[in-house]
Amino acid sequence: MRIAKTSTIIEAKHLTFRRNDEEVLHDFSFAIHEGDYVGVIGPNGGGKTTLLRLLLGLEKPTSGNIKILGGSPMRRTVRQQIGYVAQRGGSLDSQFPATVEEVVKAGRTPRLGWFGCWKSSDEKAVRTAMKEMNVEKLRERPMSRLSGGERQKVLLARAMAAEPKILFLDEPVDGLDPQSRDDFYKLLRTINKRGVTIIFVSHDVHVISREAGSALCLKHQLVCHGDKACHIQGTQLRDLFHATHEDLVHHHDT
Repeated sequence: MRIAKTSTIIEAKHLTFRRNDEEVLHDFSFAIHEGDYVGVIGPNGGGKTTLLRLLLGLEKPTSGNIKILGGSPMRRTVRQQIGYVAQRGGSLDSQFPATVEEVVKAGRTPRLGWFGCWKSSDEKAVRTAMKEMNVEKLRERPMSRLSGGERQKVLLARAMAAEPKILFLDEPVDGLDPQSRDDFYKLLRTINKRGVTIIFVSHDVHVISREAGSALCLKHQLVCHGDKACHIQGTQLRDLFHATHEDLVHHHDT
């Protein structure tokens, strides 16, 4: 879903990225507007996660440039306005000895300023994030006692505690049961309706078609970028990427 198109919030120009001698991404450009809900899709190894890392400022492009909110994604003032949810929690160990509330509070850190002073507005942002992501009742529960779906909601609340303008997600429902996936995407739709720009990576053609307002299709370079006109049928997309069904759609055990 997309709200009325306004200003450009992300702009990439002639983006190329090499890792060692391998060209992972080759000379492509695109723009994403404020309030867009963008699904990034492509075959395994096609550069989806690399693109996300570039947009997050975790990698530098070999050539070309990226502007987010008018500046470099490596600038602190830009990073303060970005939220990120990794695949199944990324580096956060499932046995990490912290409660739900402690994890969500950690997401507020970028907004605390140079001296790390905690204010009433920060407490309010954390409470609001937990309530809106439906994890308020779990606030005292250890992370180790959560289901996969609950855990991803907590990590979404952590990202939203910083009140970001842009939210990046890397296959956030990978491995979740169908109901947990549906619940998670319902939360994303609510977040997007509030005007937060969302960019999420998925292997699933059907999810991109159902959830995203526009698609960004990658196979080392930009194959397609646009709204519903870019939502190619599964068979056509597989032919376009020369990929198998399993490459583009992962069916996980519940």
